[in-house]
Amino acid sequence: MQGKSNKQYADSARGAGLAFVGIIVVLVMAGGNEFYKHCRDHYWNKPDSVLHQYWIPNEADQIWLDSLYEQVKRTEDDVIELNESVNRIDRKIDELILDRIEDNGMKKRNIHE
Repeated sequence: MQGKSNKQYADSARGAGLAFVGIIVVLVMAGGNEFYKHCRDHYWNKPDSVLHQYWIPNEADQIWLDSLYEQVKRTEDDVIELNESVNRIDRKIDELILDRIEDNGMKKRNIHE
């Protein structure tokens, strides 16, 4: 019972390497097969009626889209106006706080720094 010889270690390593390469080959083949089936079912061999089904808006659709655009634009303008109002209110609150601190005899400092 002296353990394995160098030849036995080499044979075991060769067998493990071949098994590893075999597993990799089988996984690549299985993945390639699944990829081929996916491409076949989703991308290739589509009838022309499926490939060229584009939405072409009519006049009613264009009017509806324009009204949606106007609503979005008005909402965007309202948000900008509200943001400006909030900024003005924030500046006024900062001024009031600084005035109160100054009235209490404390040193005035810029809180925006």
